[in-house]
Amino acid sequence: MPDNDPFSSKQLPSREQPSSALPSRLTHYLADHGFASERLTMRPIDESDQALYRRLYCDERVMRHIGAPLTQTQADRAFQTALSQMHRALSGAASSCQYMNWAIVEQQSQHAIGIQGLTWQGEDRTLAEIGIMLMPQANGKLYPEEAMGSLMEYAYLKLGVTRILANFAAKNLATERFVKKLGFVFDADALPLASTVAKEARQMKSCFADSHHYKSTK
Repeated sequence: MPDNDPFSSKQLPSREQPSSALPSRLTHYLADHGFASERLTMRPIDESDQALYRRLYCDERVMRHIGAPLTQTQADRAFQTALSQMHRALSGAASSCQYMNWAIVEQQSQHAIGIQGLTWQGEDRTLAEIGIMLMPQANGKLYPEEAMGSLMEYAYLKLGVTRILANFAAKNLATERFVKKLGFVFDADALPLASTVAKEARQMKSCFADSHHYKSTK
């Protein structure tokens, strides 16, 4: 599909038609792995997002269900690693990147309010883990499901992903609620061993969404 074209389920081949249970969250494809939803624009991270990384990863409130807040130096190191991976993707080497990260921009204010990304393990490009971090002021607006739902669709339709994993703290009930809305399934027998071990060791919950599961709940 050409860049900047409006996205519509009518434009998908018949085998990729989502069902009509929920509206599609993806509205536009943009240049260079960008895409948009009704209220948000997802663009690849760039050099201007270093301060955003610091605000997210060094904030105790944002990190409370993830781990200990990072120091500024640690956050900067994580940002440079993520940025180098995204540069590889934008240079045409997306299939060899370990992860890709997008800044989440609120269209009304044009402010970056968070980041989200996909991580691949090993050579299997059909399996990716998804994650999202939002600034506290973005809470209460249903942005997580809008942003992540759009990324899921983009991964399925543009990146060749067929299964998406999500891992989160068992006590993070808000995340559990919105991943269920996005069609994630909690089935330990269908998850990789690493996910189930992590769940037991760190009191984490693991779930997955296959492309056909996602379409069947759409």
